[in-house]
Amino acid sequence: MSWAKLDTHINAHSLITVDSHSCKQYGVSLSQTFPFHKVNFTCQALAMLSQLNDFDQQMVEKEIKHICAHPNAKNSLKHSRNPLKRLWRTQYPFKNYHYLVRYDLDLNTINITDILFDKKLTGPKDKFSAERTMLYEVDRITSATYDKAKDLDGIEELKGAWERAPIPTTQVKTSHAAVNGMLNELDKAAWLMGTHLDTAYQSDKIKAYTLFHNPTDKALLDVAECAFDKRQGNKSHNAQHLAAILAQNHQQGKKVKWVVHSQGAIIFYAALQHYRIHYGKSLTTQEVAIHGSGANVNNFIEVAGKLGITINSVRNNPYDMVPNVFGANDLSASSLARSLKFGIYLVADPGVSPHTLPFLGLRTYADQLQLLGNVPAATKVRKFMNTLPIGDSRI
Repeated sequence: MSWAKLDTHINAHSLITVDSHSCKQYGVSLSQTFPFHKVNFTCQALAMLSQLNDFDQQMVEKEIKHICAHPNAKNSLKHSRNPLKRLWRTQYPFKNYHYLVRYDLDLNTINITDILFDKKLTGPKDKFSAERTMLYEVDRITSATYDKAKDLDGIEELKGAWERAPIPTTQVKTSHAAVNGMLNELDKAAWLMGTHLDTAYQSDKIKAYTLFHNPTDKALLDVAECAFDKRQGNKSHNAQHLAAILAQNHQQGKKVKWVVHSQGAIIFYAALQHYRIHYGKSLTTQEVAIHGSGANVNNFIEVAGKLGITINSVRNNPYDMVPNVFGANDLSASSLARSLKFGIYLVADPGVSPHTLPFLGLRTYADQLQLLGNVPAATKVRKFMNTLPIGDSRI
């Protein structure tokens, strides 16, 4: 918000009446149906609102409209009781958004005094499905990286390399960002996506990154969300939210290097599709690395190319069922056989799974399996390696 546009006698707590034209002067986008005649904002509230992306502003607008309609109602922090609302993924699954709107009643007028993160709703939750989709800034704690096969102690060091209680943020302020996959609560997503970013951008020596946290609703609803974003038509609230963040990065001229993993690739691809329709401008300042892709990589590359976003790299383990089968990236008979044999390891220990940690090549994966005591699986991987031509990029 540009304070130069304000009268010098106005301070942060001064009330301002806005309309559809004047609110744009403050970098705020409110719809034509917003009850301007009922609502005033303090300068502080407008300043906060101007920092939010389009999706956040739309959600906060819904909150304010609800306040206007029910000024004496108490907010509920519970899940929606309608299971179809949680299944139909364009619908936000909670009764309120994760911003706290403070307001005063003055006769028939609502005075919005401040807009801020509701601390009760941010961060990790004991019940993972209560976590919210939002941005977190994650700081590095140690220099541990996944650059070779690791034993159990080494994997534990990876888990301790990144801040486990990241700070919520309104926008991407770092040079690197990530979108996590399914079955990732915030605690797991924070260290795992830092590990994937290290692998994708090895020479960058990343000290902090921004996590677009895709919370888990457990396996069934996570799978439903994946299917929803793959269909034609409106995308999930996750994808719409991410599209708004991509647009905000573009508007601010930010250079951001992304990594997307598993369902994160599905969400990012859906966000690009949504972005093309609702924003349409190029994304040449951003790039993305695709790991364990739940989306079809060829389709992803095609849409990204049309928007000018660079594909940094693609890492898919030939034994990983997610990119091979669910992403339909390799549906050959041999791929299906490999995927089925190793499908039982998908949700196993991160070191054993062909999907969880970044793919560093088949040789590293075989060493990883042997180091953790799974010699039969390591032998199968090495036998497959012997069938590949010299110089194959997967080795």
